[in-house]
Amino acid sequence: MNIAFLSSLNPTDIHNWSGTLYYMYHHLEKNYRLTWTGRQQLEEAIQFHRENFGEDTPFSPEKYARLFGKMLTDLFHYECYDLIICRDYFFLAYLTTEIPVIYIGDTTCRLFNQYLKITDSPRLDLAEELEERAIQKATHIVYASEWAKNSAINHYHAAPEKISVIEFGANIDNIPEYTGHDCTSACNLLFIGKNWEMKGGNKAIDVFRSVKQKGIPCTLTIIGSTPAPMPKDADIVVYPYIDKSSAEGQKLFEQILRQSHYLIAPTLFDCFGIVYCEASAYGIPVLTTDVGGISQAVRNGHNGFLFAADAPASDYADKIIDLYTHKDRYANLGRECRKHFETCLNWNVWEKRMNDLLVSIKEREEGTYIPVYAINMKEREERRKHIVREFEGKPEFEFHLVEACTHSKGTIGLWNSIVKVIKMAKEQEEDVIVICEDDHFFTENYSPGLLFKEIREAYMQGAELLSGGIGGFGQAIPVGYHRYWVDWFWSTQFIVIYSSAFDTILSYEFQEDDTADGVLSEIIYNKMVIYPFISEQKDFGYSDVTLGNMEYPGKIREFFKRANARFKMIRTIQDLSVPKY
Repeated sequence: MNIAFLSSLNPTDIHNWSGTLYYMYHHLEKNYRLTWTGRQQLEEAIQFHRENFGEDTPFSPEKYARLFGKMLTDLFHYECYDLIICRDYFFLAYLTTEIPVIYIGDTTCRLFNQYLKITDSPRLDLAEELEERAIQKATHIVYASEWAKNSAINHYHAAPEKISVIEFGANIDNIPEYTGHDCTSACNLLFIGKNWEMKGGNKAIDVFRSVKQKGIPCTLTIIGSTPAPMPKDADIVVYPYIDKSSAEGQKLFEQILRQSHYLIAPTLFDCFGIVYCEASAYGIPVLTTDVGGISQAVRNGHNGFLFAADAPASDYADKIIDLYTHKDRYANLGRECRKHFETCLNWNVWEKRMNDLLVSIKEREEGTYIPVYAINMKEREERRKHIVREFEGKPEFEFHLVEACTHSKGTIGLWNSIVKVIKMAKEQEEDVIVICEDDHFFTENYSPGLLFKEIREAYMQGAELLSGGIGGFGQAIPVGYHRYWVDWFWSTQFIVIYSSAFDTILSYEFQEDDTADGVLSEIIYNKMVIYPFISEQKDFGYSDVTLGNMEYPGKIREFFKRANARFKMIRTIQDLSVPKY
């Protein structure tokens, strides 16, 4: 599938959103063709704002939601995607598209504003309006917690069946081997957080001191922020910043986690908490507050313990000491932490659940398929295996392998095979079919949404033939953003034939010096091609049809290279007269 990843933040930058977007994007990239969308729209809105209101006036993307809606609506009209994954409510609120949209996040505007305590009524009202519009517009919503899901249902009237809860994963590249922790030396506490006050840094220090006062040797490592004032204690080590995107930073981070026994996180607010996933990967129990969406990541008694927001530091210390002095119980809890990571809190699990969801949404939205007749000579086993592989895992096609008609002249054999397929289609009363040769392969431009959109729109324009890609042509006239009328074409490796052309093809008397693509070019006037090509021909080093292609290996690929270059030039000229969005 071809997916637009609609985000104001760059998903390829690991520093954005604590790396969460980065890991989402790269795990989706394993299975789909992803395109980051939204950057240009945001930059143009910022530029407009600066030119009209000056540098000193703060830019608020919410105020440009209607503009974003218009720009993105136009964009998705021209650029065809199978799905859109959207992170920002101001992008989605006024977007109008038939493409399914998955709205993804870890909180709602209502929940976030409850923590921020925003008192600016106009600003809050606008944010609430955009959030509700985005939730209602979305085809499906994915949150990281039940906490966020319940807010969408209770505050924004979202249908429960259109919301899925899929936990985020640990933002680490190298999954550690679980070996347990040595509990014979000092008890090593760990605190991670950029916002010292909000993340409860002072209470973490109080927990550390309470453990020490009760006679347990203890250390505290602080990552991400600097206490003010800095405690004068040799057992407290501070790393104001560790860059996990660097090899050195990642190594240091891993070393600290391997030596830590507890993650202390008495935070005032958290939507989910990636750091809890990371701690669980190392078998480190988490002691944190039961606020926000934390209970989705930290299951009480499984991979940590949840405390009331006003619980004193001594409660944390008592739990630490109780477990630390009972080695077996601590070891069992460490194993439970790792198990919870392996079953819920890692990006591979997120990837699988998202894949299942995206496929089900796309299948539910389309609910259609097109019959494909792939022509193959039975002795060409290599080509048969190739063409079968091309259609594996593509439920949008009903695949039929058709034994080719043989003839001493390959061109006649191919035409007879096409006639054979047309007769089969007429018997099945098909309205539209794909005829495919066994050297066809899908390019990176292929997507089901693009193909079905072009088939529908070409039909509305009276097309009788639509090609997925051609190796040569005469004149090409744009009749759609991805569709061109051509006067003649070479190559028949992937052609959509409409029923209106069936009798025309069957009634033609094929001559010895004819070629299939030449005849189809002559007898069918309204013929079109999709560009960028979704199909091209694989060069097997020989041809079943054209003798010239056998004498010059690589000639087929050269034809497509030239055709692509010509279309690229035509497309460049076309884009000069087409709006950007």
